[in-house]
Amino acid sequence: MSMREARLSTFEASGPDKPPLRPESLLNLDPSRVPEALRETSEDVSLAAYLIVEASRVDGLPLSDVLAWLGMRESLFARAEESWSDRVADELARDGADFDEMYEDLLGQALALWARPIGPLDCEVEAWITFQRHALAADDPGEIARRAGLTPGDEMRLARLWRARLAAPELAAQAAAAWSGPLLPMPKLILSPLVFPPAPGGRST
Repeated sequence: MSMREARLSTFEASGPDKPPLRPESLLNLDPSRVPEALRETSEDVSLAAYLIVEASRVDGLPLSDVLAWLGMRESLFARAEESWSDRVADELARDGADFDEMYEDLLGQALALWARPIGPLDCEVEAWITFQRHALAADDPGEIARRAGLTPGDEMRLARLWRARLAAPELAAQAAAAWSGPLLPMPKLILSPLVFPPAPGGRST
C-alpha cells in the first residue's frame, strides 16, 4: 500500500458515522514547519484545507464536491478564502522566506490525492521527454496538453513524478538521450477518468 493509499484509507469521506477528514493528515503536514503567520486557521479553515481546494481547482473539480468531501460548508469556506489568499500571497512574497518550496510540495501532495494513470507518460521516460519536446516546439505548448486531454493538474503531477525519478542516474541518462536524439512521433496517451472523491484503494501515479 502506498503512502497515499494509507492516508486515504484512514480518512474516507465524512458521513454520519465517520469523523470528518483532517486535511493536515492528508497532506502529512507538520504544523511546526508552517510559517508562524500561517498557523492559525481562518474561520476554522486550515492552511491544508485551503491548499486542497486550490489544488482541486487546477483539475477543474467542482468546489461543492471537494468541500463536501472535506466536511466543510461552502459558506464557511467562502468567508475564509479571501483571508487565506492574502496570507499565502504575503508569505510567498516575503523577503527571505522559504515557504515557496513548502507551498509547491503541499500543492503537489494535494494533487496526488486524486491522481490518475496516464500511460505511457507516467511510466516511460522516453514518452515523457518526447511529449515535452513536442510541447516546447509548439506555438502554444498548453494546447498540446489540452488536445491530449490533460488537465493542468495532470501536467503538474507528471512533472513532479519525473523530477523525483530523474534523480536516478540511469533514468537521467535515458532522459538525456531522448532529449538529444531524433524527435519521435507524439505518443498516444491512455487516460483513465479523473475520479473524485478519491477511493482509498485507487491507483496513484
